[in-house]
Amino acid sequence: MENKIYYKSELVQAAFSLIPPMVSSSLLEDVDFREEFGYKADPILTFKESNVSVKSSDLFSSVQKVFSGSSEEHVIDTSGKKWILKCVSDEGEQLRLALHCEEHYIALPDLRPLHQKKSFRLRSLEEIVKDVCLPTNSKETWESILFERSFYSHEMDELLSDVRDTPTSVARSIHSDFVDGEGSISTLIPKSQRYYRRLVGNYNGSSSVHDYAIVACGELFSQLMEWRSYDGLLLCLLLSSHSSITSEICLENVNSEDLLKAYEFLNQKGDRISQLGAIEIGLRILPLKPEIEPLLIRLIEQIRDDDVDGTSSGFKLLSSLNLLVDGELSKYRIMAEEPPFYRRLVALSHSALIHRQLLAAAVDVDQFREWVTSNFGEQFFMQSLCDMRLEPRWNPSLAMAAQMKQDFLGRIMIASSKYEENIKGSELTDLVLGKGPDSIYSMSDFPWPFFPGPLEGSEKKMNSLPTDVSEIIEKQLSDDEVSPSSFSALVNSALIYGVDPSHADLAAKILSLGNYMLSNIEDKHQLIATLNGLATVAAVTRNHKLADYLRILVRRYNQDDQYSLSIDESLMVGLMAAASRENLTDWIEYVGEWLTEMAFSELKKNDGEVLHSHILCLCHAVPELWLSCGRADAALRAFNKI
Repeated sequence: MENKIYYKSELVQAAFSLIPPMVSSSLLEDVDFREEFGYKADPILTFKESNVSVKSSDLFSSVQKVFSGSSEEHVIDTSGKKWILKCVSDEGEQLRLALHCEEHYIALPDLRPLHQKKSFRLRSLEEIVKDVCLPTNSKETWESILFERSFYSHEMDELLSDVRDTPTSVARSIHSDFVDGEGSISTLIPKSQRYYRRLVGNYNGSSSVHDYAIVACGELFSQLMEWRSYDGLLLCLLLSSHSSITSEICLENVNSEDLLKAYEFLNQKGDRISQLGAIEIGLRILPLKPEIEPLLIRLIEQIRDDDVDGTSSGFKLLSSLNLLVDGELSKYRIMAEEPPFYRRLVALSHSALIHRQLLAAAVDVDQFREWVTSNFGEQFFMQSLCDMRLEPRWNPSLAMAAQMKQDFLGRIMIASSKYEENIKGSELTDLVLGKGPDSIYSMSDFPWPFFPGPLEGSEKKMNSLPTDVSEIIEKQLSDDEVSPSSFSALVNSALIYGVDPSHADLAAKILSLGNYMLSNIEDKHQLIATLNGLATVAAVTRNHKLADYLRILVRRYNQDDQYSLSIDESLMVGLMAAASRENLTDWIEYVGEWLTEMAFSELKKNDGEVLHSHILCLCHAVPELWLSCGRADAALRAFNKI
């Protein structure tokens, strides 16, 4: 039997060298898996401040000896250097250990769960739970073990991992990295799904953010507010990327001192998402908490005055962070099985957490943003375009800083209208309800504030198309001359109203009647806007015919010397139009045909490398795409070798 287990463990070890680290780490977290395959992991603990690493089994074994009465023990690090382990504080149950080597000193984390005395173990767990808000289910699991005995080495490893996967610990690690001038991707974007679920709550099968907010967010918020009202509120506000979520944040148990402290923090070091959440909540509770009004006004003015073209723009930073985080989540296929809105909620919330640490560590924000935009983005755009199959009302062009600001202004105007009675007679009136030069309204640019947000791509209950707008659409689509202006009312309405499918049919019809060419094109920018607009119409109405005709239209203009589209422009139109196919098989076929046609078209300069890179990103986001992209992949590999 022992030989069999040994053989299985060897197979596991070999397999781990062939699979992604995130998969292997997830398997190793499973106790049943380790027991079944006889696999004994021995993690290496690295103390960042000194760059010293030791085997956890060696360290924990020595710790238990010190806890049992030994005055000191020797620990050999991975480089072969000998360290002395001893207790440096033994006041009551506050045992603290440290490693010494010559002039070097390393304070160790709380390792009392390894102690033989039950009261020490349980007190340690209580302090850990209080420090990082360890979830109740984790606390109960560890408590049941520590009540009976001290931890085994692997259990101590698992507790430390459990603690690392809390938002509080992740925030501290990121802040420490920034202070040290590092900011590595592995620290910035944890690969633990457990962490992200703790950040925003467990996905519960909801089909929309509205349903998710009511069921999952309320439970998470209650736990956080019971932990600490001030710190808990700030963690809750990280999820403020949708108004239905902020409406679930209850402040009944938050005293005025903590509330004012939180609003003051958000004014000085707050991320844009949390600031917006605080504004929506502030407008709601203003009659009960009038003392927050000056701070509320300052928050609104910060958003109003943000220059999205400036180097210090909070929206520009948020846009870059979202691009980085969501792209990395896609790269590691984190939340790949959940709906896009849930992964985007995770990405935006974690982006807000990083944003705070950047400000707290006084990092050169503009330099950091430039690093992000120069090195990341492709996977984000490809993943977002794939997401349109399930959530067609949001596309990656809406993730830019200018649109983010317009989205925030729209939410403030909607909240102000909703809580108008709370604002009347206050200093807020002109700012949020007026139309003067200093008002929120004056900074909005219709229709952009009312476009869907990143969590609203699946929204089906849209505002009804007004009769006068419908008449304008039909009039434009009945013009004898087919030009960009023939579609302007239709494409401008597609993301705001519930467009009638018959209008999409009519748009497809006049494209064919116009021989798949447009007249009176002012410039290429107008052509691209029209193509993307029609692709959006095809997506939100799920109109196959319009999507098919767009493919012909793009093909015609790719042969036009004046308006030939770039690889990125053509791909953008194609993938947006592909969202007309909600069925995965149909979508794969459409995308595969579009990409294959592009791969066999006349490619210039580095077009082949760009297109091949995009295809690899797309197939990583949706592996099933390989079924229809094999020819394109092979053609581009051959082309790029020439």
